[in-house]
Parts: sequence; C-alpha cells; structure tokens
Amino acid sequence: IAEANKRLVDTVGQGGANFVQNAIVGPLKDKRVSTINRIATAIGRTAAKPAGLDSLAACSFTK
Repeated sequence: IAEANKRLVDTVGQGGANFVQNAIVGPLKDKRVSTINRIATAIGRTAAKPAGLDSLAACSFTK
C-alpha cells in the first residue's frame, strides 16, 4: 500500500482517465490476489482450502 501511495503522489497529473486504475489500483489488486492465494494454499495443506477469497482482493481509490 505504501508503494501505491507513493506512486499516486509521484504521478499526479499524468495519464488519462483510467491511469490510476490501470497503473496503480490494478497491479495492487493483482498483488493482493497472489497473497490471498498463497494464504489459501498454505491453509489447504492442513485443512480444507477456503474458496471464494478472490473477492477480498478488490481495491478502490478515493480522493
């Protein structure tokens, strides 16, 4: 999150209407999905692997 916040500050005024979504929020969501999947895999080694966790990865941006 700190990296995303820094990118927001460093890129103020750059890109078009979807810049924040495509360059910052989208990659942040991808990282969150990867982390959640690693956690689910670790849980799945000793218990039932949880399902439907991808919904937890959603990110949003508010000014």
